[in-house]
Amino acid sequence: MTSTDGRDAGRDEPVDAGATPPEEHVEDTPVTDASTDESRLAAGEPAAGEPSGATRVTETESVVETDDGAVVQDTVVIESDPDADAQARLDAAVQRANAVDVASDDATPEPVPADSVRRETYVPPAAAGAGLGAATLAGEQPAYQAPQTVYVQAPTPPKARSNRGFGVLVALLGTVAFAALYAGVAYLLISYYGVGRGDGADAFVGFVMQPVYWVPVIAFFIGFAVLTVIVNRGGWWAYAVFGLLVAVFVYFSYIGAALLTVSAWTLTPEQAVDFVNQRWLDPFAVASFIIAREIPIWLGGWIAARGRTVTERNRLAMEAYDRELAAGPRPIR
Repeated sequence: MTSTDGRDAGRDEPVDAGATPPEEHVEDTPVTDASTDESRLAAGEPAAGEPSGATRVTETESVVETDDGAVVQDTVVIESDPDADAQARLDAAVQRANAVDVASDDATPEPVPADSVRRETYVPPAAAGAGLGAATLAGEQPAYQAPQTVYVQAPTPPKARSNRGFGVLVALLGTVAFAALYAGVAYLLISYYGVGRGDGADAFVGFVMQPVYWVPVIAFFIGFAVLTVIVNRGGWWAYAVFGLLVAVFVYFSYIGAALLTVSAWTLTPEQAVDFVNQRWLDPFAVASFIIAREIPIWLGGWIAARGRTVTERNRLAMEAYDRELAAGPRPIR
């Protein structure tokens, strides 16, 4: 016999040889494959034919050998009720919850009077280190500087250079040349016409002292200077063409100077007209016209050459000014 509770499973009782072996209890349950049941049991799943909520528990397994050599295997299977297991788990959970509540109640400290509490402000180490570093950095910072006014100098546009001053200077030199040439031609004319009288030198000195000499000289300077001021940086062709106007101006100035020389206000109108008619082809008038015509042509080339140089300099200065504008304003140091 084998105890059903499993406590005497290891002790065998004597069996009478003439006794009839107990009949095996055969349950009327479907037979399933043993290998399938073993695999399901190993995986923790219920065997085939068992409800999902039932739990199969094998408590003991006894093997008894009879005298005739028959082996009887007795396995006690206890099937647990699913409702009972659920109730047991619920009771265990309630007990654990009660234990946690008791522990939390025990861990709660007793109230402390407010007067006995020392009030201090907690400063984290990181914040304290940051404050110390900030103080160190604050000591190293330079003194505050007031904002300074920065003056920006705008580029000054270049002033276009003129050639007028140089032209007037050349006109003055041309006037000196005109005076010298005019005096030389006058001396030759006076010497030629005064050879028979023998007073050529005295007549030349008298000619130079009279208005017929110095008035054309002044007229030439005025005409040539005005031409250079008008042409400025113009080309040589301007002096070659408009130099004719200077010669005409000098020619009429000689006619007027001749009237001054003879005191035309003392003459009658008829006498003055006759005197002017005689002066149109006067050798001194023609000489002054020719000399005043040639000097602007020759000296005008010199003035025009410098005018080209001045024009090039003005162009370069304007290009530099444009580059400064493109570069932007610069502060004054």
